[in-house]
Amino acid sequence: MTANGAPSGISPQTPAGINIVSSRLRSTNIERDVRDEHLGPVHIGIRAQDMLERVTAALEDQANTRAWSLTGPYGSGKSTLALVVVSLLGRAGNRRMEAEEVLAETSPILARRLAAARDRTAPNGFITCVATARREPLLDSITRALLDGAARAWPDNHMPTPVQEALAPLNAPGFSNQELVSAVKVLCEQAPVMLVIDEFGKSLEHLASHGEFSDAGSDVFLLQELAELGAGSRGVPLYLLTLQHLSFADYASRASTLQSREWAKVQGRFEDILMTIHLGDTVELIRRTLDHNGVSPKGRKLIAQHAAASAQAWTERGLEGILAAGHDTFTHVYPLHPLTTVVAPLLAAQIGQHDRSMTGFIANDEPHTVRRFLQSYASNRPSSASTVRIADAFDYFFTAGRTTILASANASRWMEIDNRIAEANGLPEQDQVILKTIGMLNLVDASGALRASMDTVLFALSDPITLNDPTARQLLADQVTSLVDRGFLVYRQFSDEYRVWRGSDVDLTSHIEQLINACDDHAAVKVISTYLPTAVVAGKHSQRTGMLRHFVTKATDAGSPELIGPSAADAEDGLLLFHFGDEYTIPTVRTDRPVIAGVTAHAEKVLSTARYLHALHELPANVELDAVASTEVSERIAQASAELATRVAEAFLPSQLAPTWYLLPARAGAAVFTADAETIKGRSLAELVSKACESVFPHAPHIRNEMLGRHKLTSQAAKARRELIIAMITAPSHQYLGIEGYGPERAMYSGVLEYLQLHRPTDQRTDDDTELLPFGFCEPEPGNSLYPAWTAMQQQMQAATAQPLRLDAVYELLEAPPFGIRPGVIPVIVLTALIIGSQELALFEEGTYQTRLTAALAERMIKSPERFAVKAMGVQAGPRKTAVTEIAQVIGARMPAAPPITVRNVAPLTLTRELLDRARSLSAYADHTQQLPKQARAVRQALKTAREPDTLLFTDLPSALDLEPIPASGEIDEQITRRYAESLSKALTELGRADERLRTQVVKAIAEAFHMPTDLGKLRQRLAVYTRHLADVNLVEAKLRGVITLAQETTLSDDEWLDPFVVRIVGRGLSDWRDGDISTFTNEVRAAARAIERLANLHQPTTAEPTDATFVSQAITVTQADGHELHTVVHLSNDERASAQALLPEVIALARRKISENGERALLALLAESVIVERDAGSDDAPSTRKKSTR
Repeated sequence: MTANGAPSGISPQTPAGINIVSSRLRSTNIERDVRDEHLGPVHIGIRAQDMLERVTAALEDQANTRAWSLTGPYGSGKSTLALVVVSLLGRAGNRRMEAEEVLAETSPILARRLAAARDRTAPNGFITCVATARREPLLDSITRALLDGAARAWPDNHMPTPVQEALAPLNAPGFSNQELVSAVKVLCEQAPVMLVIDEFGKSLEHLASHGEFSDAGSDVFLLQELAELGAGSRGVPLYLLTLQHLSFADYASRASTLQSREWAKVQGRFEDILMTIHLGDTVELIRRTLDHNGVSPKGRKLIAQHAAASAQAWTERGLEGILAAGHDTFTHVYPLHPLTTVVAPLLAAQIGQHDRSMTGFIANDEPHTVRRFLQSYASNRPSSASTVRIADAFDYFFTAGRTTILASANASRWMEIDNRIAEANGLPEQDQVILKTIGMLNLVDASGALRASMDTVLFALSDPITLNDPTARQLLADQVTSLVDRGFLVYRQFSDEYRVWRGSDVDLTSHIEQLINACDDHAAVKVISTYLPTAVVAGKHSQRTGMLRHFVTKATDAGSPELIGPSAADAEDGLLLFHFGDEYTIPTVRTDRPVIAGVTAHAEKVLSTARYLHALHELPANVELDAVASTEVSERIAQASAELATRVAEAFLPSQLAPTWYLLPARAGAAVFTADAETIKGRSLAELVSKACESVFPHAPHIRNEMLGRHKLTSQAAKARRELIIAMITAPSHQYLGIEGYGPERAMYSGVLEYLQLHRPTDQRTDDDTELLPFGFCEPEPGNSLYPAWTAMQQQMQAATAQPLRLDAVYELLEAPPFGIRPGVIPVIVLTALIIGSQELALFEEGTYQTRLTAALAERMIKSPERFAVKAMGVQAGPRKTAVTEIAQVIGARMPAAPPITVRNVAPLTLTRELLDRARSLSAYADHTQQLPKQARAVRQALKTAREPDTLLFTDLPSALDLEPIPASGEIDEQITRRYAESLSKALTELGRADERLRTQVVKAIAEAFHMPTDLGKLRQRLAVYTRHLADVNLVEAKLRGVITLAQETTLSDDEWLDPFVVRIVGRGLSDWRDGDISTFTNEVRAAARAIERLANLHQPTTAEPTDATFVSQAITVTQADGHELHTVVHLSNDERASAQALLPEVIALARRKISENGERALLALLAESVIVERDAGSDDAPSTRKKSTR
């Protein structure tokens, strides 16, 4: 056999008349070709259709993305695709008609949709602006595109005046970004604009190399501004398309960190589209390049036989999954062998030139190309239809593309195969062909359908017509086996694959088998665990709710012990178990999160692969390997790793029949499989996790901010949330909370507070409002996605009427099923509830009541919610509200009509402050005296020990008044609340009158001591007259001197005079008295009165009473039998004297009649004794038995 599969001695043959159509292989220059009237030969393949589908969707719905970044390697058809897009959207003409016809051939529905959407959006077509970028500022490239597009849109100087005026600055040097943006806007006013920048990577390279210059920074923002200009339904009709070989991030890797971040933000405005290789498109390229029109009927018959045999062989080997090809395909790609048809494009992709390399293999006039094959073996009378084999592709790529091969990712493998063949000196040509064939299969597919199995190798080495020749097959199989025996190839039994081999003395097969036998299921499952996804994100659920959720994964087997799963404090939302056993051996998981457990019918296949991989990992530790064996083991590990990953995916892929997935909700802190466990289905693991989240968290609210919908915020997000919370507290009545610009805090506001309608226009004004249309925080309404969680939170808070509720308990409620709100957004929701409930919910920090919710306090609350608590006061409705109203009326407390939102619990706080102010204003005597009613004393004690307003108002004070506590809810008994208010008012009155009663007692004691009236004004007047003649007496005791001096004081009011008088008597003012001081003062003032009286008797006045005096004083002396004299002074007002004078005759007559003729004298003696002796009965100097002599 020769290299092309012809029998020995017979040269390969191919029917003559097959031509290479080179015109269809021309590369595209978009600036040049956009001016051609005709489109030229193009094919719209699968990749191009995907791009056109996106463009059509953007035309149909202006809310869709209108900026695309098309990334792909050299020669992948990016420029041609851009030319097709421009042609389809441009003005009517031959080129657009040809583009529509080409698209209709491949996708008629898409062609109709695009044309209809284009005609609605731009009846006269788009203004298409294209440019090929250079190493220049982006501003220059875009300017060139705009000027060119405008010139083509309005030829022959028919350009509208506004367009001319807008473009005029762009023709002069030194214009700004803003002038260019203005020009774009003017063009968009005329018609939609499609702006295409080819070779955009050169612009990015320029930016990276000139990042320190200002024009580079402005270029970045120019691109961002243009993308934002055409974004959304309100954007201008601007469509952007950039074409580059690498992504923005790859170019940005050459720039500074700051530039990289800026570029990442710009790329976020674009939809990134990757132009990957698609075999169907490449095969279509081959079909269009090979022209069979010149083939004779006999030749056509041979080609048809070849195609039929190829299609049969292709189907029998299950290769439709690689390329859906049949008789027609293999007819049109002849003379390529069926395997060459798919292997050559895959090799071209590895080199990095894709379609360009493939066209070179077909059309170049070089050795080992299809053109050279046709030139060499074409026959007008062929007897067979020989094919271009894989070995020919190897020879071409290694000869013509050696430089690019050395730069490719698989360069080392290419060189290894080439070196091994070069080392095999003296090998027959057919052996070399086998080595090249197997080597190429090794390069393109290590373990899949194209792996180098014996059947695939024989297929590749034979023409399809002779494939089933048993003699030829056996001969080729013997040659392959011989190469194995000679050490040029190695057979990997596990994967049924031959590999190009350099030879080794180590018997890998036997050692691997020993290690496999020693591996148990636990070790295998441990290996499998490393090939599971670390976490599975609930993509659909996360997108729907804005709450990022994920499950962690773990592999188990029938002997696995009880597991500890995620808890409420963990970021994970659940556990995804890959169980290698039946469902009844699924281990119990200790967790309060949901668990999804999967069992599969293919468990043993996965375990066997894991055992094999485990053996390979253990091999170097058990066997001494040479360099060749080490290389082989490394390659086998890589291959087995890929195989294990594939088998795990296939065994547990939810869309397959093999696995069954069960949802095990956590109950009582454990997830356990039961016979009635719910099964869930989906097309992917992410869908399973999403369904589990939908089941476990059915009432999760929907937000539109991914920064907040997380378990833990980034530092930037935490800062933005802090700014948002400050705005919530300081500017609640402003639109957007007064946030200016469009920073992350504004995005949080829009995605949470505005989206959930927690902050919206309101007709409820406060004293702080200055807005014409004030905004305010509002509770979510029924139908709002937050409503269930909000209702549960409110019920939890409103139930906390007896004891404060810690905020971390509120966090746990919101984070737990069925709500599952992420910790990142919970503080915003809780803070909203605290602001809305500012008059109902009391806030405590470490047990201390907080009257205001400040930004600093809110920040502490976010960091440590366990230090804070809330308590429902129940003052917004029900009995407590009625009680507050009644108390406010009786004590005269003024309630603000619209309390400031920053002040919490205004009503109870106002009452509490009023009551406490009254308690604090009590004198020391009133604060301690027991000379009060029981209820007044109890009220005073309650006020002194008050810690919480609601406890004071609704529990402590009613208890002090012998009433039941006022409940937070229930029926309103107005009689009880009125009785409570009245009793409280009475007790407060009693407390307030304590000082007044004390003053009355003191005045009475003074009056009795000095025998004067209890009216303080009259008492002072008489006392002043009584002591007037003593003011100048010397050698008087200091205490008496002070009393006498104060008695003469006339400038002080009665209230001002009394306290100094008391101080002179007992040395302490009334406000500092205690109950025992009353009796002390009574004794002391009596003693002072007697002392003054004695002093007055010793120093009788030498002058008569003034004639205008309102009263007179008369001294009375009683001489006792022992000669001791007692003195007193009687003070008589004029009225008293007149009354006594009128009564005197009657009294004398009565005494004479009742006593004796001298009865008045006896009466006088007894009166003197009553006035003087009995007054001094308790004094130390009063004898027990007295005989009186009155003088």
